[in-house]
Amino acid sequence: MSSSKILRVGGGLVAVVAAIFVARSVYGYADQLSEVIYRPQFIAVVVAGTIVYALSLQLVGLAWFSLLASVGENAIAPVLALRIFARTQVYKYLPTNVIHLVGRFVVASRYDASKDALSYAQMMEIVLMIFAAGSVAMIFSYSFVRRVGEEYGFNPDVASSVYIIAGAAVFLLAFVAAARYFRSRQRRLTISMVALSLAYYILFFLANGLIFSALVQSLYGQTTEWKMTIGISAAGWLLGFVVPGAPGGLGVREAVFIAGLSTAGIPTAASTTVAITHRVVTLLGDVLLAVLEFGYQRWIAKSV
Repeated sequence: MSSSKILRVGGGLVAVVAAIFVARSVYGYADQLSEVIYRPQFIAVVVAGTIVYALSLQLVGLAWFSLLASVGENAIAPVLALRIFARTQVYKYLPTNVIHLVGRFVVASRYDASKDALSYAQMMEIVLMIFAAGSVAMIFSYSFVRRVGEEYGFNPDVASSVYIIAGAAVFLLAFVAAARYFRSRQRRLTISMVALSLAYYILFFLANGLIFSALVQSLYGQTTEWKMTIGISAAGWLLGFVVPGAPGGLGVREAVFIAGLSTAGIPTAASTTVAITHRVVTLLGDVLLAVLEFGYQRWIAKSV
């Protein structure tokens, strides 16, 4: 069995175990969940969260455009990049969790974008998003990491140093990987656009974390450390993304949310409600973008 197949099988097993854990949590607290769902503010929270999430996703689309621009790709304009992003974002719910990246590559290539530039942007997107999510998770839940470190005997400052080194490696990777695409006078542009992309990704995870934190506050009804919830949201996204075979991080992300919030002192019933509601919000946000894009396509077709 090849190593890639072993990873897919292993990732699939992790996703299944995580899904079972989430399902058991939902089943065990069905009564409490039903009470929350019928609260008047629940729909308002979901609608507001969906709109904010759909808007925050534009940061990811702009980051992808910036990576293309960093190697001189000009076939894809900013507006077109956002439209392609909106059209393909829902593909991540298909088997495996990177089909949306493949779909974006295919659609963009139809607009005569360079396949080399698209490959570079796709590779750097994965690297930068993982680094951005990990950084947000580390920074905003650092007090928790330090507490765990003291309990289990490891130094969290070492982890911080690793992330600083990893950050330097990311920019070195961007420089080396893009070497075949840019001329000497474009080097500053390449590095600056990669830095801009990283900033977009960090802002996205912060926005997503604030949505997650708002869900905790509104559904739990009690103040908790908002920085911790942002860190948990980024950690959930990160683990859901890196586990192969989990469409959109389904199951894995929710399991991390429930475990993280429960560890932070929030009752399991409330943690489960927040995790499921956040999934509903992000799913509806992705669908909203796709519906708006396909609606715009139909309107353009009728206008011609």
